Amino acid sequence: MKGRTLSRSLAWTALLEFQKTEGDLDRILDDLAHSGIPERDRALAWEITKGVVKYMRKLDYVAQSFMKAPIGKQKPGVVAALRTGLYQLTEMAGIAQYAAVDETVGLLSETGMKRDAGFVNAVLRAYIREPEKAKFPDKTAEPGRFLGTYYSYPDWLVKRWLKRLGFDEAERIMIAFNRRPPVFFKTLAGEASAESVLRTLGELGITIEPGKFMPGYFSSTQVYEILNSEPFHQGRLIAQDESQGLPIQLLDPTKGAVVLDLCSAPGGKTVALADIVGPEGKVVSVDRDYKRLEFVKQAAARAGLANVEFICDDVLQFAPERKFGYILLDVPCSGLGTLWSNVDIRWTKKESDIKTLARLQLKMLEKAAQLAANGGRIVYSTCTTEPDEIENIVADFLKNNRQFRTERSKNDMLKPFEEPDSLYRTWPHKHGIGGGGFALLVKGDEN
Repeated sequence: MKGRTLSRSLAWTALLEFQKTEGDLDRILDDLAHSGIPERDRALAWEITKGVVKYMRKLDYVAQSFMKAPIGKQKPGVVAALRTGLYQLTEMAGIAQYAAVDETVGLLSETGMKRDAGFVNAVLRAYIREPEKAKFPDKTAEPGRFLGTYYSYPDWLVKRWLKRLGFDEAERIMIAFNRRPPVFFKTLAGEASAESVLRTLGELGITIEPGKFMPGYFSSTQVYEILNSEPFHQGRLIAQDESQGLPIQLLDPTKGAVVLDLCSAPGGKTVALADIVGPEGKVVSVDRDYKRLEFVKQAAARAGLANVEFICDDVLQFAPERKFGYILLDVPCSGLGTLWSNVDIRWTKKESDIKTLARLQLKMLEKAAQLAANGGRIVYSTCTTEPDEIENIVADFLKNNRQFRTERSKNDMLKPFEEPDSLYRTWPHKHGIGGGGFALLVKGDEN
């Protein structure tokens, strides 16, 4: 089987699995990553799979414009084929139309679905002849329905953003989250090491773009090459979005400090913190998931860091004998600030999940407060877009914990992200990095 045909076959199979399981895209993509096919073909399969999941609602809307029976009544294999073909026709400018149609249709023929192959062929070719027939809702008359179908988002999230942000900004956010995200890396062990790493990557022919907000960060489209480079395997750099590094800047631990990292997996923040406090300091890394904690251990080992203590425990049950001056609490959240990389959560998350998570987040922040020393600093951090998980949590916490206050950082790197009430936010459409919110809470009276 030719490479591109194999790529489409793998993507079609992956999409069938996604439809069957109603989620678990990470595992499906991991299977693709270890499929044993050449990197170029694997990358195409990966792109089609993630792209189809991202644009499912839009693709189904387009397909329905050329069908009489509801798309939901079609066989799973037919639905996956229609989505695969239409994604290539509508969103992948570099794919020839004949290849998108012929090879998608060929997949069904080769799997014994010849009659269905004829139907899919007719729909795809009808779209090529009359793409204007797929007429989207009017943005003035039906703004919510237009945004949801054209940009492919669930109605509940569209309604939230429209109500809070208005049409123009909601549209900008959706456009940003539909872009391919930049992949950021962070160098470790100081400025001299950073220069050495960047020089080595340059010698390997890897092109990088310096980070916008913090030194030591850079992005690159040559992710595969970086992950297989000597500096990465030597632990001299880690994969970390700039938005994930900002809460660490806000916490601002000193050399030699002891830092408590709650909900620490998969480990990027633990490694960055351990690098900052140095060998004379220590990071206590706590996560309830043993398998995920193993990722943290591996990340620390790859970076050659011996100043991390790993504890597998539920944050709400964690009972250390000491208090901590620095606590990073990166809570479980809806993840809506990562929509451009975790494309499936727009379909797998429900609005009710936000309320459930908010209750847990407040409990975790209350627990972190119990572990803070007098004068201690807690950074509450999320990778969501929703106030229910950011502003509301901090406000509710402060009502019941008068000994804490929010505090602004004097670090100029954080100024672009300042919000009212000493909160910080990152947005992909404003800053070009992942979305999230975070705040610094300090225990004790202000001096």
